[in-house]
Amino acid sequence: MKTLHKLAIVGFATAGLAMTAPAAMAGDTYHSQGTKAAGPGGATSAKVVSRAVDGKHDGKYKGKYKDDDGVFYSKKVKTAGPYGATSSGVTSAAD
Repeated sequence: MKTLHKLAIVGFATAGLAMTAPAAMAGDTYHSQGTKAAGPGGATSAKVVSRAVDGKHDGKYKGKYKDDDGVFYSKKVKTAGPYGATSSGVTSAAD
């Protein structure tokens, strides 16, 4: 595993976890973060999504999400280089 891949995984895992805990305590919260990098040794792409909805919208959405509540977290990392490619991801959800 290349250093760039390791840094992407650690950086996004840390950012995702840092956003998930406060999001679970807040009203309706959404966070998305992504990055892409390419160079002569290969390329990498990573994305983190965190979302928390409490189900109490006070009529703001006019029925669109009226029964929507829960917590969602997703992380995906893809890398490619001269020796091959990797793809990894994790998804967690609770209602």
